[in-house]
Amino acid sequence: MATEDSNMATRNEVDNNLRNYLRDLNSCSDEYRNARIKVNHKSLLKKRNKFLYKWKMVIRASIVAAIGFWVYSSDLYKTMINEKCLLQSSSVEYIEDLARPIIKDCSYCTIDAIMELENLDVQTFYEKYAYSAVPILVKDGMRGWNNTIFTFENLKKLYQKHLNEGKSTEDCQFIYWNDSPMKNLHELFSSREMETFLQNKKALWYVGWSNCIPKVTQILREHYSIPYFFGRTEQMGMDWIFMGSANYKGAPLHIDSVTHPSWQAQVRGRKLWELIPPPECLSECPLKKHRVVVEPGNVFVFDSNRWYHSTRILEGENSLTIGSEFQ
Repeated sequence: MATEDSNMATRNEVDNNLRNYLRDLNSCSDEYRNARIKVNHKSLLKKRNKFLYKWKMVIRASIVAAIGFWVYSSDLYKTMINEKCLLQSSSVEYIEDLARPIIKDCSYCTIDAIMELENLDVQTFYEKYAYSAVPILVKDGMRGWNNTIFTFENLKKLYQKHLNEGKSTEDCQFIYWNDSPMKNLHELFSSREMETFLQNKKALWYVGWSNCIPKVTQILREHYSIPYFFGRTEQMGMDWIFMGSANYKGAPLHIDSVTHPSWQAQVRGRKLWELIPPPECLSECPLKKHRVVVEPGNVFVFDSNRWYHSTRILEGENSLTIGSEFQ
């Protein structure tokens, strides 16, 4: 009897151990299955992300190809070839253009046309336009300016007098387009081309430079102020001056790599601006060129980092523009 009880206890112990073992095995199986599910989920996420990345690249390439086809099939292609804009741009500028940050918010270029405004109050300017990248033309933007000093002859005398003072002109960025014979400020204000230009005879060139000569900056700023709709008097950045021949091409199609948006005041002459959105925004913005003619007394405000733009000086007087970035 005692032997049977002992055997029964042993069997019960074995049964209990077996049940515990099976329970532990099931538990391990559940944990293993859950782990496999997690692993499979991560694997699927990786595959999905790779798939989405490939499609993003395909879509981006398609957009670039679309704008390339559009440019090739339009008069923009002829303009680019005639002006040799790719050849005239430095390799550094070309690489900067290719490497520029991709614009993610394209809401700014959903406009139908460039707005033309007058009597623009400060609050409206900052709330709607200042940092929105939406281009505007302020018709009375040069209100309060004294334009008597802003003649080509006065600029020539002013620069010739102070050209060698203070900061080296090598530090003044000088940009020239369209086979301009002048390659720096010294050549500009001492060349026969400038004399021809001053006599309103045929002189075909377009140049721009940063006004980094302190005395010239001081004198010029005594005769103009920040456009009234900024609501302040202090200068916000280095001045830029652009000068070119009437009825002649200005800057070819390009996009800038500067820090802030900018304003440009048309002091003399008339200039046609053309803006097109960047390739990455073509899925949201209309594929069209926005044109605006900037007359003397007008101020054009836009973000040159977000718009491809080109200019052309129209018939009449030679062109003189002064402007600056703002923040």
